[in-house]
Amino acid sequence: MNFGENMEANVDFHIQDEVERMLKEIDLVMKNVENSEFYAGMHLDLKQNETIQKHFFRLLGSHSHVQVVVYGLGSIEYSFHSQFHLAFVLLLKRDCSHWIDSIVIYDPNMSLADIIVFKKLDLEVLTIDENCKRRVQRPTMFYMPDPYCYHIGNLLGANWSSSCLNRICLLTNSFLDTLTDTPRSGPNLEAVIRLERILPFTTEIKIKLSDNTMYANLFSGFAWHFFDVDPNIDIDKPGWFWLDIQRNLEEEFLEDMKGNMTSEEFAEIWGIYRGFRRLRCNNVLPPPGWTKLNIYGIGRKVDQPGQYGGIFQDENGTCLVRYRGVFDVEDNVIAGLEALRLGLARCVEGKPNAEKLIVESDDLTLVQYVNGRPEPNKKAMDKLKEISVLLECITCATVHYIYEEANEAARKLALSDA
Repeated sequence: MNFGENMEANVDFHIQDEVERMLKEIDLVMKNVENSEFYAGMHLDLKQNETIQKHFFRLLGSHSHVQVVVYGLGSIEYSFHSQFHLAFVLLLKRDCSHWIDSIVIYDPNMSLADIIVFKKLDLEVLTIDENCKRRVQRPTMFYMPDPYCYHIGNLLGANWSSSCLNRICLLTNSFLDTLTDTPRSGPNLEAVIRLERILPFTTEIKIKLSDNTMYANLFSGFAWHFFDVDPNIDIDKPGWFWLDIQRNLEEEFLEDMKGNMTSEEFAEIWGIYRGFRRLRCNNVLPPPGWTKLNIYGIGRKVDQPGQYGGIFQDENGTCLVRYRGVFDVEDNVIAGLEALRLGLARCVEGKPNAEKLIVESDDLTLVQYVNGRPEPNKKAMDKLKEISVLLECITCATVHYIYEEANEAARKLALSDA
């Protein structure tokens, strides 16, 4: 075979040739790992560390072996680091055959050559991406060399009960380090909350690193994690996670209020996110230094004119200013925008003096328009241009959507005859 030929002419040959070469490379890497100070220390720990042995004994229970599931290995065809991680787990299986009986593996970056190599090494290759959500049915060790935080969250979430968690051993990045390094927001929020919840029931044993720079980098921050959750503790109580998310959203909201965010930045946030339920359902007092304006507008009906109203409150819940009026328009949104325009005009005049303003409305379309989505009709656009000019005169303003019951005072004012 001419190796300089166009590979497209014989793809199968080239893939198979890669497989044979990769198998030789894995064999060499295994010898390297086996003779390393790092692996010697790890192997010794598994044989002599009483804490590790105690937890493995409890993990096994009535079973004789654990299954190993490998997530996030990467591609051994394209990465030497992935080859070293594979060699490590293969050595564990060889040297701990008295408690490891099989290895299951998946990575979205697996190549066709990778898959063939894995099968030749007697590994079970998953063909469907479980997204790290395998629910265990037996004692299982998960080996996750370089996961994203949310992958760990997915694994914990799929096994969020004492019966499942107590069957799991997890060899991956230290939970303590992960919590220190990961922001409590965005795609990692669920994972961070689950890590915080499970930490009191977790025994974390950090891997001892050798002086060798390569091994120190490859396994930096690695730790064994064993779970011992009391079955009498209702860790999977329905709704607990939802409550934690709500509390976190509220904390984020309050932190944002303390910062120096601009009106444009708030509009970006509230144009996308709904916020937390307590804000939508209740008349929540504004944070210190902020003034709140609740607005309501309703268009003209057969038996009543269009009406609007607005109520300003300070951080103590004291009513600063109330206003209402009649507006000859059929569209509820336009009536609400008029209520907002007049309220902002009062702020510009210093009646009241509100440098930082929270506006609340139960008209979802109005809130979305003011926050830049979706595209408004022409009448609404004209009003929004006036509102935009007024907003520029206020240090910071943010517009939130709330439910009708939280906006009852503004609605009653708008519909009153006073």
